[in-house]
Amino acid sequence: MTKHTDWKRRAMLAGGAIAVVGWVKGVPYLASLGTPDFAFEEIPGAPPFRRFLGSGSATPAAAIFAGLDAGEPEAETNDRLKDIVRADPCSAFYGSQKSDVVSVAMFSDFACPICRIMDDRLSDLHLSKPNSFTIVRHQLPLLGVASATASRAVLAADLQGGYRDMHQRLIRTPAITDESFVAVIAENIGLDADRLLEDMASEAIDQRLQMTAAIADVFGFYGTPAFAIGRTVFMGSVPINTLRRLIEVEAENPCMIA
Repeated sequence: MTKHTDWKRRAMLAGGAIAVVGWVKGVPYLASLGTPDFAFEEIPGAPPFRRFLGSGSATPAAAIFAGLDAGEPEAETNDRLKDIVRADPCSAFYGSQKSDVVSVAMFSDFACPICRIMDDRLSDLHLSKPNSFTIVRHQLPLLGVASATASRAVLAADLQGGYRDMHQRLIRTPAITDESFVAVIAENIGLDADRLLEDMASEAIDQRLQMTAAIADVFGFYGTPAFAIGRTVFMGSVPINTLRRLIEVEAENPCMIA
């Protein structure tokens, strides 16, 4: 089995490693800061994070992954990464670079139609207020090999500075599984196609996807889209005005990176 094809098998196993679990229950409470209609719920064992109780629908993980055994090495890796997430969730969501503004992490799957809607809303909001928050995008391919292919392609493109260009191309063709087609797209947007294909099957991309999977396990992201805005997490769709107000709330108490 070649390296390029082996990651597809591992992609299916990784999908099975995402725990299909509900949210950890805490005590609901109302937000202050002038938004009395915003209710949140504490997440025991994951301070300082809380869950927003106002999100809409999400696309759940495909049933095809149910019951897959990720294997002992993969399970051990996932457990180790989950410990890292719990120890420093802010860095897990947003990276280690210090930010003076609110960071928004979005978890998406290319085969998730709601993700496309929310990505547009988040991008439009950022375009209107570019200095009010930063965006960190995580790939959480839960819906099959095509999702894994697209996720690996954008992460590999990111290594060449072409994340958004590749993302905009693949979001219009979410069912792509042919690596040769991905290579053509890479050439069209000015990337090194051979390097991109090699990077798609690399350990570096494995590690990024494994970390995202660990975050999803810890915070109960069993579908997409999912978000972290500062120290507030939620899964599903919300109106653009809600995104804006949550960012404003978190601006007073953001998840700052030490």
